Amino acid sequence: MKIELPLMPPKDVKEAWEGQFSVFSWYNFVINAPSAVFIVTTRKENGRANAQLNAWGMMIGSGKEPKFLLQVMLNSDTHRLIKKNKEFVINYPSLHLREKFLKTITHFENEIDELIASGLTHEEPKVVQVPRVKECFASLECKLDWVQAVESEEKVTALIQGSIVNAAIDEAVLADDMKESYIKRNFACLLPEVINPVTAISLGYSGLVSLDIESCVEC
Repeated sequence: MKIELPLMPPKDVKEAWEGQFSVFSWYNFVINAPSAVFIVTTRKENGRANAQLNAWGMMIGSGKEPKFLLQVMLNSDTHRLIKKNKEFVINYPSLHLREKFLKTITHFENEIDELIASGLTHEEPKVVQVPRVKECFASLECKLDWVQAVESEEKVTALIQGSIVNAAIDEAVLADDMKESYIKRNFACLLPEVINPVTAISLGYSGLVSLDIESCVEC
């Protein structure tokens, strides 16, 4: 039997941190859909790199018009810099880079290059003026199409669509076998905190995992 979930969490479901159910719908923590982690790079006014760890995004569009759809906080530097410069890069890290890419969550002062401060390396882009991340196995260079606030009333987040104008992938993760190819990529996936809506108990905080390729079933 399926349980119907109200729009807002019941009173006995408590936030793990202040503002949790304002930034996120509580559905995120009940449904618990994993998503791939990526680093969004933008360029600050002083030319240094801004880096944001994100898991709200996906490739969309058609064969001739590949796009990337990204969600960010309205008060974030990433949102501001994308609107200003009209460019951004999506960089996919392997899970073994977690100690470095988790540092991009840190609030850095404006004069700091956030890639260098996180132990990561600039890689020259081919089309845009935003650095790629050398250690990431794939990068998508994007030009801004549009920005749209997500919420109709209390605006918290924005959707950003960019046209993918160039993509690059490391030869080291290529393979003739699908399973081997995914193992080499070692995608870092975010697992949200788990809330049991019946007992209102949190079963644990969010974490990072890689894909279980052994359980892959062909379709």
